[in-house]
Amino acid sequence: MKKISELSVAEFQSPGYLKLAFAVSGLLLYSIAQGQGALNDESEEPEDYVRWDSAYIQSVADRLETELGDKALVWETVGNYDGHSMYLVLRGRTSPAEVHETESDIQIGVRGTALSIVGGELVDAESLPRKQQRGKSIDGGMRGETGPGDMIHIPPGIPHQLIVDQPYMYLLFKLDEEPLG
Repeated sequence: MKKISELSVAEFQSPGYLKLAFAVSGLLLYSIAQGQGALNDESEEPEDYVRWDSAYIQSVADRLETELGDKALVWETVGNYDGHSMYLVLRGRTSPAEVHETESDIQIGVRGTALSIVGGELVDAESLPRKQQRGKSIDGGMRGETGPGDMIHIPPGIPHQLIVDQPYMYLLFKLDEEPLG
C-alpha cells in the first residue's frame, strides 16, 4: 500500500493541475484554522472573505462526532460559493465508489484514517443526477492510507472510494460543482 506522501510529481499531474493550486490554498486555510498561523492585520476585510478559526472547526468536528451514531456519514457545509463548496465530512462507514464527470474533489484528512482507492474501473456503475456515477466497488486503482494532514486531489472522471473501518473526518473541497437545484 503506497502512502500519499510517497507519490511522485508525475503521479499528481492531471488535466486539472491548476486546480491543485486551489487545494494548496485550502491546506493553508486549514493550517490557519488549526492555529498554526494568525491574521493580525487590522485593515478592512475584503468582500466575501471568510476565516474559520480553530475553535469553530473543532466545535463542528466534535458535534459531528456526537451526531454520527450508526449513520454512514454526517457533514457540515463550511462554505458554498460560485463554482466551489467546502464541507467538513465524517464518515462512519465505507463510501460508495463514485465518479464525478465534471467536478474535482480535494480532501484533507482531519481525524482518523481511511484507505483511499483512486483510479481503476467502477463495478456495476449507475448514472446519477448532477453528472455522477456510483458503483459497488472499484476494480484496480491505486490504494493508499490517508489521515490527518494528508491531501488528495481527485480530477473529474476518476473513480474514487474511501474504505473506512473507524470514523474518518476530512475537509472536502468540491471544485466546479454542479448546481444542487
